[in-house]
Amino acid sequence: MNDDQAFERATQAFLEDGSDRTPAATIDAVLLAVRTTPQERDLRIPWRTAPMSNLARLVTLAVLAVLVIAIAFSLRPTSGTVGGGGSPSPSSPSPAASSSAPALSPSAQPSPYSIDTKTWTTYTSARYGFSIGHPADWYVHTTATRDWTYPADATVDMYSTALETFVDTNNTIAASTWSVAVKSGTTLDAWIHAYCALAESPAPSDCTTMPGRTVAASMDGHAGSLVRFTQDTQAFFLVNDRIYVVAIWQAEEFIPGGVSRLLQAYLSTMHLLPGGPSPSGASPSPS
Repeated sequence: MNDDQAFERATQAFLEDGSDRTPAATIDAVLLAVRTTPQERDLRIPWRTAPMSNLARLVTLAVLAVLVIAIAFSLRPTSGTVGGGGSPSPSSPSPAASSSAPALSPSAQPSPYSIDTKTWTTYTSARYGFSIGHPADWYVHTTATRDWTYPADATVDMYSTALETFVDTNNTIAASTWSVAVKSGTTLDAWIHAYCALAESPAPSDCTTMPGRTVAASMDGHAGSLVRFTQDTQAFFLVNDRIYVVAIWQAEEFIPGGVSRLLQAYLSTMHLLPGGPSPSGASPSPS
């Protein structure tokens, strides 16, 4: 075994030692080039005609080894770069985070039917003792000129002169409000069922399923019931022996998100007047 081969093995072992290993193919290529490639001409030095001495070859191999090590360290991947062995920098976003779109928050989701009661116009009904808002672009279609009575008016249409009625600009949906005095001791559920039997005529059988179509509602701090009838949606409140009613004259599915949302918006703007309704005789209580 000659000194050249020993040096080559030692150099190769040195290059392969440590965490930043130079590829074996690179080392083999460098060593093969040293053994087989003739010395190129340097324009400043006369061409050597005699073979290099062992000492010269050892020095050359040492210089090449240093160059290979320097190149290997200069090409070593740094932490966080593509293809590197290190972990990504903490400040680098993960692929999932950078490629996924942010979720929309609930408040940013598009509304199925725009309702902004801050822009509504307030309407006051002295006859029935309340104020209520309506969309600014809706118009007052009917102003009540007489009191609503039970049972006569339970079957009257939405344009009755006993109702305060508002209609949208397209004449496709209307809202009406009124109130009626009842005898002391009347319960809200009893009155609604009696009213349903007349208002839903000629299909009073729909009133038997009313519990499944009734949800709690609130008006000016008073609890009541919102009922989705077959062709309209109405809310009822019993306050001081008087029934207050707000109705949207369309079926629940008429607008995206449901007519109930629009009715609840109306209820949120409704307030009872301190003096109550104008003097009128009490209507008969449903039996």
